[in-house]
Amino acid sequence: MQSLLTTLSNNASMFEMRFSPSKCKMLLQDCVASTPEEMIASEVVERVDRFTYLGSLISPYGLVCDEISAWMQRARLAFANACHLWRRRDIRQSTKGRVYCAAVRSFMVRSSFMAVKHGR
Repeated sequence: MQSLLTTLSNNASMFEMRFSPSKCKMLLQDCVASTPEEMIASEVVERVDRFTYLGSLISPYGLVCDEISAWMQRARLAFANACHLWRRRDIRQSTKGRVYCAAVRSFMVRSSFMAVKHGR
């Protein structure tokens, strides 16, 4: 694995590109926990258990519940950031209700799609 990272880093420099180890993450699949640390340009690449890429949660086992949990967390954060809007009295209750229902429906459709997609 280390030789692959070194070759990749060296070949990238031919195209005036460079890997920044601080921005690289490594997700191991089917590996023993005691594998040696991988390095790019003498800096250790951080290992992670899961990460988000293009809005989807990537985990070693591809668990649907992880994806749905991440999506729920983003929805909670969005509603928390909009909290001041919910308190305003100049926005009608019916408008607030429609926004909330649209968000809940979107979540339900997405979670059922993810369950079907992954055979759960």
